[in-house]
Amino acid sequence: MPKSLEVDVVTQLDATGKRPCLLFELGLSVTLRFAAYMTNQTFPTGGNVYTAKAIKAGSFSQSLEGQIDRITVNFDNVSRDMAAYANNQDFRGKSLVIKRVYLDAFGSADNYVEVFNGTMEAITGDISRLWLPITATSGKPLNRKSLVLPYQRLCPHRFGDDNCNTDGYADLTSLTASGTADSGSTTTLVDNALTQADDYWNYGKIKITKVIDAVSVDYWRITKDFGATEITFDVAMPFAIDSDCTYVVYKGCDKTWNTCGANVNWGPSADNTANSLGCIHIEKKADSE
Repeated sequence: MPKSLEVDVVTQLDATGKRPCLLFELGLSVTLRFAAYMTNQTFPTGGNVYTAKAIKAGSFSQSLEGQIDRITVNFDNVSRDMAAYANNQDFRGKSLVIKRVYLDAFGSADNYVEVFNGTMEAITGDISRLWLPITATSGKPLNRKSLVLPYQRLCPHRFGDDNCNTDGYADLTSLTASGTADSGSTTTLVDNALTQADDYWNYGKIKITKVIDAVSVDYWRITKDFGATEITFDVAMPFAIDSDCTYVVYKGCDKTWNTCGANVNWGPSADNTANSLGCIHIEKKADSE
């Protein structure tokens, strides 16, 4: 006759089965999802896959209300994957969300506690061979009405973010172009297939891809100016653009609601207000004069 387990042992087994797990979401050009656990986790059931990763929390500051104001999280960089993201992506102003879930309650998308929701700072300093530290600030307030960010004409966020009355995830199919460069320099790319009006691609961003030593490498730049089929970058490339370079350019705007609509001479030909990053209830100075 089998012997029954002690009550304390059963309680401990139940507690282990309900053990918590932290999920991390980094809102870059593609949302990175990681689980601070030994195996990949899918949350909710049948939903997004969170890749297992060694993650350890560093220093953090907390308000009297229990809100995390600033936190540093170290992500495993042994395989150099995080270093590659840091090299090709701008982390500054992008979202960091930390969720606590329980491994026996993955069924519903509502079964989580949001531990932190803030914006990441730029990656600075040397990147360790073992860890990539990411610092984020301005966590979401706890059930209280307040303006976390300054309410102004130009919001303190980058193109493609998800704040200031915008969703940041609008379908930009009609606001992108791609192709192969005809020529260029370290600061310009020329493609004669680009026929948009002057300044159409201003304030946006461009991904330039070049094969170097049989490896395809992506470089991101801000589109400083556009005219006569030529795109000018904000920062010089480490090489001159040639016909071996391909690109994808994304429409931007000057981050005000007015000019991101289809109501200025140079465009856009499609509505780009979903990515304006402007506070829509504050008019520009010129509008009030």
